[in-house]
Amino acid sequence: MSAGEPELEPRSREVSGLVLMVVSAAAFALMAAVVKKLLPTAPTQAVIFSRGVAVCAVFMVMARLRGVPIVGKRPGMLLLRGLLGYGALSCYFYAVQHLPLGDAVLLQYSHPVFIAALAPIVLGETTRRGDWPLIVAALVGVALIVRPAGAVRIEALIGVVGSLLSGLAYMTIRRLAQTDNPLTILIWFPLATIPFSGIATIATGRSALPRDASEVAGHILVTLTALIGQFALTHGLTRAGAARATAVTLTGPVFGLAFGYLLFATVPSLASVIGTAIVLTAIGFLSWRSAQPED
Repeated sequence: MSAGEPELEPRSREVSGLVLMVVSAAAFALMAAVVKKLLPTAPTQAVIFSRGVAVCAVFMVMARLRGVPIVGKRPGMLLLRGLLGYGALSCYFYAVQHLPLGDAVLLQYSHPVFIAALAPIVLGETTRRGDWPLIVAALVGVALIVRPAGAVRIEALIGVVGSLLSGLAYMTIRRLAQTDNPLTILIWFPLATIPFSGIATIATGRSALPRDASEVAGHILVTLTALIGQFALTHGLTRAGAARATAVTLTGPVFGLAFGYLLFATVPSLASVIGTAIVLTAIGFLSWRSAQPED
């Protein structure tokens, strides 16, 4: 056995982690494509409710089998994480139903920008001076997508709000990871979506029920892609370095653009293309800088 061979195991572990992150990005982009293709007029809250019930059931069974507590050590923070996730998912699905798929997915994946901008306030972490030009550049890219023709798109603003809420949710996860089991944290996201989306679904009435086989398939596929994406994300993060993993998740908007073209023949506007390029480049550099020693 050569001297270099022992290094193959950790290297292959990281490679497998990065592959899982790509799978996760593809699964979440496919979930958005399913919502837009099979559930374009379905009440957003009805989709969230069916997803929440199914995903929560799977995670709770897993927690029981593994002896993982559901309540956790910080239920208040867990509930906050779940509510932030619920708000983010509501905004995301609404944006997916009303925007070109690539734009909706890109706006959702811009959450690392909000994390970098808000971490000093929320987490007390220091944002490096050199990060701020990248944050501003990414926000300029987001602005190009929000108003590609000079007029602000309300649907795009809702997508931005969803991305902001996702960033806040990720910051609560970073706090919770210090005290609670990852599976406990996972459970509280779908769990928190059930009461509010359930009430909204009941209030909607008969229109919340699937109208045909394609909508039934849509609800099922949304759940399956969510589970695949979440499992791949969780295991990918445990194997790959955080900075590289974050950079790899930027394939999500690329998948979003690809699915948008293949399924809907959507060609993004020039402003959206430029905005996407700016956002992805800025987030990529932010991820790379986070792995470097402090200035």
